[in-house]
Amino acid sequence: MEKPEEKLMALYSQCEKLDNALPADLLKKMELYGQIFELTGKLHAMALGDWKRAEAIRREKLATSYKAADGTVKDKEMEAEAQAAQARQAEADAEEEATRWRNAKDSTSEQIQLFKIMLRDMKDLNNGKI
Repeated sequence: MEKPEEKLMALYSQCEKLDNALPADLLKKMELYGQIFELTGKLHAMALGDWKRAEAIRREKLATSYKAADGTVKDKEMEAEAQAAQARQAEADAEEEATRWRNAKDSTSEQIQLFKIMLRDMKDLNNGKI
């Protein structure tokens, strides 16, 4: 089964072969970008789930480390923070990935809107409106 990232690359490769000046190609490109939009949405959702799971792991690590630590409240907090540092980094990495896919999805949506405007302008040009 093809990985989502590989599928994306294949869709983008198909898009590169199409000519934006030809209405039929532009329509095909819009269809392909619809598939890209759907796929980036799925990848964003998966990355968001990874981020939330990483957050849960970090919170659990903080709580268990705080509970196990000895000393003053400040000592316990510092120990818990130190123990959770790696989990915090993993959470940040997951957040970065989720943001990347959200941005890709938003960018794809904007590109589809641009294609719609281009197609409308082509139609207007052919009808003598421009």
